[in-house]
Amino acid sequence: MISSNNMNTPKNWQDFETLCLKLWGEIWSVSHEIEFNSDNAQGQKGVDIYFPVEGGRKYIGIQCKNKKLNLIDGSPNRITISDVQKEIDKALHFKPALHKLIVATSLQKDQKVEEFVREKSVEHATSGLFSIQICFWDFFERKLTEFPKTYDWYLKNENFHRIGSAKVVFSVGSDKTLYQPKFQQSTDRFIIKKPLPPIQSPSSFLFTSGLSLGKIYETQEQKNRVIMRNFNMAAETYPWHQNVWFKLTIINTGQRVIEDFKLNLDFQGDFLEVGSESPPSPLFNKNFKTDIREYSNSNDSLYIKPFEKSIVQRDSYTSRSIYLKPKLAVESDVVIRWKLLARDFEDEGTLLIQIRPLYYLVSNEYEVDTLDEEKVEVTYSLINRPGIRNMLDNQIQYSDDVSDYTFVNLESSIE
Repeated sequence: MISSNNMNTPKNWQDFETLCLKLWGEIWSVSHEIEFNSDNAQGQKGVDIYFPVEGGRKYIGIQCKNKKLNLIDGSPNRITISDVQKEIDKALHFKPALHKLIVATSLQKDQKVEEFVREKSVEHATSGLFSIQICFWDFFERKLTEFPKTYDWYLKNENFHRIGSAKVVFSVGSDKTLYQPKFQQSTDRFIIKKPLPPIQSPSSFLFTSGLSLGKIYETQEQKNRVIMRNFNMAAETYPWHQNVWFKLTIINTGQRVIEDFKLNLDFQGDFLEVGSESPPSPLFNKNFKTDIREYSNSNDSLYIKPFEKSIVQRDSYTSRSIYLKPKLAVESDVVIRWKLLARDFEDEGTLLIQIRPLYYLVSNEYEVDTLDEEKVEVTYSLINRPGIRNMLDNQIQYSDDVSDYTFVNLESSIE
């Protein structure tokens, strides 16, 4: 027998609602009268399940809240006072008027929420309204063993779902990754022309400036180096694209083989598109293979159709490369909602890509004729780097080095 305090919470909201229906059906001995509330266009008015008591003269309603135990950042999930208040407000419109409202949740106990419910229930009783009870998961763990029919049903149902389970992570082993794309921030300053200095003879220039011939030569050498660098940059340049590239690993964490499976991926956040790697040129098409499939009508969804048909227990499968194209100079958190579909089994979860851009700062000055033309403009772009394109594989070989650039992390995101 599974210990009552080691029971897993239901895997989906349908199983949780069925558990509530069966458990309260046994608690109140109304297994034939208890019903799911219809979900129509007007909504359920705060009630998922209802049943009559006292010979049909009064009704009790149950609002079911099945939630994941942890948020995407790993912190415990909580039902809030606001959540409970919203359901109470909706239940006021249920017909006939409720005698009692039970808020059932798969989450752990919360002292502040319990206190709020107690005070609200007294307030309702004083006003002639329905009483309120909140039941956290520990209530289910205690009560299930008292009602054998529901207990046996739940153990069988839980084992059916829990015998297979999977975990999806980035290939580095984490469910969260940080990517810092590199962009160029250009600041153009338009300033009024400065008057030209009077023409001086070479000797008077040396005298007034205090420069020696050696110093002048050194200064000219510095200018020459700048000119040569600008000459190199004037050669053919190519935009340095900043796509996020990653692979996903599916790990079999369950007790049976995962067979005939695929992984659906839904990307949510501020970005341009997602896609799969492609061959660098038509010459490589014949031998190129990928397990990443794109949808023709979507830029934010993919699915993985693995080359292998199964994953045995404690083994894993790693996909080919996926890319995500970030927006130019935009900080974003992209959530990947994954759903694994396999023979007689499915699982789901979330991954997180944190996009935090870095910037190469460029400053330019331009002379204008009037004060009205003076201004400062800030723009953002991809960095254009000098290089040569390989005609065989269409790849670019950059002639500079990334270490030639200094990147900074701006304090706020740029929209």
